[in-house]
Amino acid sequence: MAVGCVINDANIVPFITEDALDSAGYVLTAGSAEGKVKKAAAGDTVVGVAFKDTKDIDGTAQANVEVGVFIKRGAIVYLKLAPDNQEVSYGAPLCIDSATAGTVDYRDGTNETGDVIAIALEAKAANDGGLIKALLL
Repeated sequence: MAVGCVINDANIVPFITEDALDSAGYVLTAGSAEGKVKKAAAGDTVVGVAFKDTKDIDGTAQANVEVGVFIKRGAIVYLKLAPDNQEVSYGAPLCIDSATAGTVDYRDGTNETGDVIAIALEAKAANDGGLIKALLL
């Protein structure tokens, strides 16, 4: 008799990414087949956050390779911020950017209207890009 329903209680789960990831922190959604993920677009259901990049030994980001995906909600993570991000204040809601898949931006209700997936734990200037410390919801 089986007890419980946990298949994998790890916080980081391996998936094959359909996209090349030049940085950790990309927001990922379900890919085209079981066991695959891709950069999330606005409106996609979030699977998790890329734990690392997919660069090869020469520093070139590769697609269709294994990547660890952080899946624990309520965790503090670094998310990839859209390169043309709006100004983000501490405590601001973040959503998947409508223009750049896999990245986040301030959900202001006008320019960005997607579901809130995280709360900013640091402020960032407009057009700063890079990574932003956030609480994953």
